[in-house]
Formats: sequence, structure tokens, C-alpha cells
Amino acid sequence: MGGLIGTILAAAWLLSLLKLTLLPRPVRWILLAAATVPAFVFRERLMSCNLQAIDRFLSSGENLKDLCALIVIQELLALPAGLSLLKERELGKRIHHWKYLSLLPSLLLPVAVMYLTAVGFNHLVRYEFSTILWWTAGGFAVFSGLMCELLALLRPTEQDRVSGALTASWMLVLLAVFLPAAAEGRLSDGAGMQEADWKRDLLILASLAAVTALSTLGFQLYRIRKDKKQTCITSPKF
Repeated sequence: MGGLIGTILAAAWLLSLLKLTLLPRPVRWILLAAATVPAFVFRERLMSCNLQAIDRFLSSGENLKDLCALIVIQELLALPAGLSLLKERELGKRIHHWKYLSLLPSLLLPVAVMYLTAVGFNHLVRYEFSTILWWTAGGFAVFSGLMCELLALLRPTEQDRVSGALTASWMLVLLAVFLPAAAEGRLSDGAGMQEADWKRDLLILASLAAVTALSTLGFQLYRIRKDKKQTCITSPKF
């Protein structure tokens, strides 16, 4: 179970980096710094966490469900706003600035910082908690910011960044929906469930996979068609 929680935290972190590449650099660094603030707010509680408490957190199926539910809620709210914002920018319409909230990083980033801080405090026993907290928070923000810069270099155009963020968002929702079920063995015929339930879960999985694939394909076709129209308009006529 611990590996599954680590997977969902890592996936949320990667999606956050892809979203942040669409924002100006100063805003990007401010948001990364803000993600570390809860670790300072709950520092007393983090100091009381021992290895047994960390193991309980990682082995809890309820914690996995809560984290996945938070991802699903955030992304299902962000995706329509993000697509609407993209449409307004592409068509030159008046932009509703509140829709930029769809580019905010995942709400699981503070959870990742607090988890890393608690783990570091229990393994690096020679250092004080304040030292570990500052190094963890600062290292997380700096490393994430540098990874954003790297992703921006690998995806130099806004089209590539938007495409990557949308694809990652759909895939993260898909992962968050079915990871708890996979952890409990609900997709396994040997879990004692009826065949009808197994077929229902498989049908839902196939449906979400199809939606993800069709959404990605549709977006790519839209971008290709739009680029061709722009090329025809801007090309000189003889």
C-alpha cells in the first residue's frame, strides 16, 4: 500500500510541474513556495510522527482513498475551466481570469512535503527538526522549480505544454479512480466478488480509458487543424 500512496503523490507532483510550465516564472516559484507552508504550520504534529505512524499512514487504505478522491475532485473541476480558458485564448475572446485557477498545482503537494519531512526527521536523527524542515521545504521547492525549467525546455511551445498537461490530467484521474480498487483486489476474480461486479468494474475502466484516449486524440486533431488554418491564412499568395 505504501508504494501505491507514493505513486499517487509522485503522479500528482508530475502533473503539477506540467501545469506550472504554463504560468509565468515568478508565479511558478511563488506557488511552489506556498506548497511548503503547511509543513511549517503543522510542524509540531510532524515532530510527533515516528516510523510506526508513518507506516500506518502508508498502509492505510482509507488514506489512499482520501488522496485519490481529492485528486478526482480537483481535476474534474479544473479540466472544464482549463478547456474553457484554452478556447478563450485560442479564439481571442475576453479571458475570465478566474479560470487560471485550473493551472494551480495539485493539493497533494503539501502532503508530499510533510511526508518527506517526517521521513527525514526519523532517519536523519543527528539533525534538529527545524534544520530538516527548512532543507526539505527549500529542496522540494528548488528541485521542483528546476524540473519545471527542464520540462519547459523539452516542450518549448505552448501547444506542447497544454497537450502534455491535459493528457497527464486525464491519466491522473484514471489512476486515482482505479488505484484504490486495485489495492483492495476488487478487479480480481479471486477477491470473492460476483462476476457481475467484476464485469462492471472492467466496463468502467474501459470506458474511462476510451474517454482519455478520445480526448487526447481529439485535442491533437484540433491543434493540427488549427495550425493548418493559420498556415493557409499567413502564407503569401502569388
